[in-house]
Amino acid sequence: MKVFLFLIILLFSFHVKAQEISEINKVLEISDMLGFEKEIRIYKDYSITNTMQILRMYDEGKDNWKVYKYSYSKNLNQVTKIDGLIFPKESIGKLKPKDANLIWLHLLLTNVEFLPDIERVEYKLSTPFIDLQKGEKVLNRKKVVVTDGVGYQVYIKNGKIENNFSFYNPETYLKYYPKVDELIAYNEILSILKKEFNL
Repeated sequence: MKVFLFLIILLFSFHVKAQEISEINKVLEISDMLGFEKEIRIYKDYSITNTMQILRMYDEGKDNWKVYKYSYSKNLNQVTKIDGLIFPKESIGKLKPKDANLIWLHLLLTNVEFLPDIERVEYKLSTPFIDLQKGEKVLNRKKVVVTDGVGYQVYIKNGKIENNFSFYNPETYLKYYPKVDELIAYNEILSILKKEFNL
């Protein structure tokens, strides 16, 4: 019965999150569906503020990449800032050429097309040990729980492959669990986005 209630609560929380993303998309005037053959969207939610950042990168076709960064106010339910990024094919003043397709390939190297929600790998985010309880040896788990931080919701489409997943506080968890592949991949994605787009 407890497991059933937990599953209902879990499914409800996913529905609320999807509904929230859908409302944000409406304000951004973009479809919930990923409309391009190569597209990624990342919703970055700060738990201690009312601000979100959204990054959308897509190829309109023939290597014509577009990137938009949105700042979104959860309180006001509106976009407060939009930055459009361009990829010059040749140097323009101090602006050097940037290969958007190479950035895309680096993202694919992280296995972003196949990564699961962090909830699916929660069993890896603990350290098992044998404990003595009431004179009996039992298996127990020590777990680090981060309550504040940053959560991410990722949607990606690469041809026929589509994936979406969420994770939170990957930098902090990686310090405690450095061998967890998914945490390594989440952090690699963020490292690429920070370097290329200052997300």
